[in-house]
Amino acid sequence: MTSYTLTTAQVSALIVGLGFMFITHVMSKKGSTHPPTVPSLLPWIGSAFGFVTGPNKFLNACHARFGPVFKFMLGGHNILVVGTPESIHNAHVADHRILTSRIQHYSHFQAFGSNPALYATIFDTFTNKFFPVLDRRLAKRAVDDVTTGYAEVVFQRLMLLSKGESVSLRRSVTEPIYVGVTSAFLGNKFTPDSYDDWVTFFDSIPTRLVQRPFWSPPSTRARERLLQHFITCLQGANPDNDDDKLAGDFARIVRENDISPEVGSHAMLAVMLALHTNLFNVIFWLFSWLMADPRALSSLRDDIDKAIREEFGNLQTFIAEASPRKLESPAFALVNSAILEAARLSTLQSGIRQAECDFELKDGDSTIPVRKGEYVLIYPRATQQDEAFYPDSHKFVSDRFVNSEHPGEITATSGKPYFAFGEGKHICKGRYLALYEMKVLTILYLHLFDIIPASTESRSSGWESPQPSPQSIGTIHPTDKVFVKLRPRATLERV
Repeated sequence: MTSYTLTTAQVSALIVGLGFMFITHVMSKKGSTHPPTVPSLLPWIGSAFGFVTGPNKFLNACHARFGPVFKFMLGGHNILVVGTPESIHNAHVADHRILTSRIQHYSHFQAFGSNPALYATIFDTFTNKFFPVLDRRLAKRAVDDVTTGYAEVVFQRLMLLSKGESVSLRRSVTEPIYVGVTSAFLGNKFTPDSYDDWVTFFDSIPTRLVQRPFWSPPSTRARERLLQHFITCLQGANPDNDDDKLAGDFARIVRENDISPEVGSHAMLAVMLALHTNLFNVIFWLFSWLMADPRALSSLRDDIDKAIREEFGNLQTFIAEASPRKLESPAFALVNSAILEAARLSTLQSGIRQAECDFELKDGDSTIPVRKGEYVLIYPRATQQDEAFYPDSHKFVSDRFVNSEHPGEITATSGKPYFAFGEGKHICKGRYLALYEMKVLTILYLHLFDIIPASTESRSSGWESPQPSPQSIGTIHPTDKVFVKLRPRATLERV
């Protein structure tokens, strides 16, 4: 009778032999494939664990090891990461019949939706009905009309912080923007008291986007309350009343196309996510990096004081007359540069596309093969923190974009590979609004207050910015809460 029992030595030899074959296979592939592929022991699953548990950390490590263009497997899908100027540009401008953004929108619907059966209708409402309105109302020539009253609302919110108590830095710079934008954007039909729900939901977005299970019930309840606010807004808005602003435009679309309140509210939530998500992080990091560089902070404050005096005469006139067009003046070149620099440093990824067919993505003098069904992840961080394009690329340099042909404008980055606002057909619709929002907040905040990090009040040592979260997606998220004390300046006493 034949025995099939293997000795311990034979089993060990078998394992060693198989391991050697696997390593040899991986190493041979590593030298011959282009772009390089992140190795994984797990077929189909691939690098899912590393990406889902820390997308920012995972992509940073892969970039350091494989360069700005590489592939990895994620749950049965090949993900091609492109991070050179040419590959990013060509991915942004590719025809939608070659690279579609549908997968990106659907991933967001999965993050904030609860009924997959509605995704197609939400996509149609958001992309084909709401987007044309945003394109028209937020264009450079029209955005001045949308922002009427924004500076006054931000100022009033900031005045509530003038008591000298310790406050959250993030709340102090984002709540005035949130309230100001919802007021300027949707009129009085949307409650400004939804900020806490917005932040609770906002903080769960990175976890939701990578589809990690067990996100917190509080964020789900916050989402439901926000959706109900949007339903109330759509039902109460009057399309014929200019005071209802874009809420009126959206209400007209919903009624004329017989769109359900559930779909309409989800499409509005998608709009507000597009307006706020990256901006909230950029403005936080702007102030965080300024506080870590007292010289840059002092220089920017002096520049702001001078610009208000020379361009508007006094603060009251600034609040009444500040518009996107007026804040493009070269007098505000430094605040413009500081914001663009914060966006450069904090931007990680700017979108994901899916290949509709096999094609070659041009990358300088070479091409990158892309197969039908593969995902293309656009990764500006690799370029925007490349020393070849930006000296001291990992440092916050507030005046980096001051000496430009277009000082004070969003185009101050011309001539540099800069993708913080996207590019081509997928360029951010609200880029002029976003830059204006951050300019007004920064100008008023620094003109009215001295900022003291609460953690250094009793210490002589300097203050350091918090570390970026490994969970960050889109733009970097902070890991720690930062508290500050706002000391009113003499400029506030004169108001």
